[in-house]
Amino acid sequence: MTGTDRGSVTLIEEETSIERDYGQMPLYIVRPEDGDLPAVILVHEIFGVNNHIKDVARRLAREGLMVLAPDLFAGHPRAPENRDDLVAMRNFWQRISDDRLIADLQAVFGLARTLKHVRANAIGTLGYCMGGAIAYMFACRTPLLSWCIDYYGRIYYYDITEFKPRHPIDYSGGLNCPLLAFYAGIDELILPEQIKYLEDKLNDLGKTFKIKIYPDARHAFFNDQREFYHYEAAADAWLMTLDFIRLQNKR
Repeated sequence: MTGTDRGSVTLIEEETSIERDYGQMPLYIVRPEDGDLPAVILVHEIFGVNNHIKDVARRLAREGLMVLAPDLFAGHPRAPENRDDLVAMRNFWQRISDDRLIADLQAVFGLARTLKHVRANAIGTLGYCMGGAIAYMFACRTPLLSWCIDYYGRIYYYDITEFKPRHPIDYSGGLNCPLLAFYAGIDELILPEQIKYLEDKLNDLGKTFKIKIYPDARHAFFNDQREFYHYEAAADAWLMTLDFIRLQNKR
């Protein structure tokens, strides 16, 4: 465990792991030095817990959150050695059961509720891209979560398979917490009509949600280490993210 000074906030960073039947799941945890804290389970993009995800985790921690970022891909025998290979990582992810990914996140949630500095009734989840879809499905299957933020997670898969037996939108009936979702206006993975289907479904189900679309942004617009980073969209989404989390933690 290490303490690092980030401006006026001292952060405590820790690397630990959770046991599971096919190998340990590494878990990066970062939090402010003191306090009775709300927490967020941060779900990584398809590239895993890399420098970008750790940077986002530290940014959230500086805002007064304990952040738990599990490496969902660790321990899988088919995991590519080069996690920056997008095609290989997509092929790998397509052969991991959504049920397994959700179960792993529920294990992190169970751990978070026992931690000394965490308010057990103030734990949410936030995910990016692949992690946005997984965070959404996780929230729909975990009724005690306090909130969910989905950054451009897929609404529909290309194909239904034994590993992906339902589209993410098909989990919506189980959503029991407020949702904030961000999408890009220029995105070959998530079409405008799909966003409209999700909005209509959530309205029909009586869910509490807000959807924001950035017309000029492309997929992965928040990641400042990738080619489609869009400063204006990312900055606006970040402010909305923080406002949303603060609002939920006042409930």
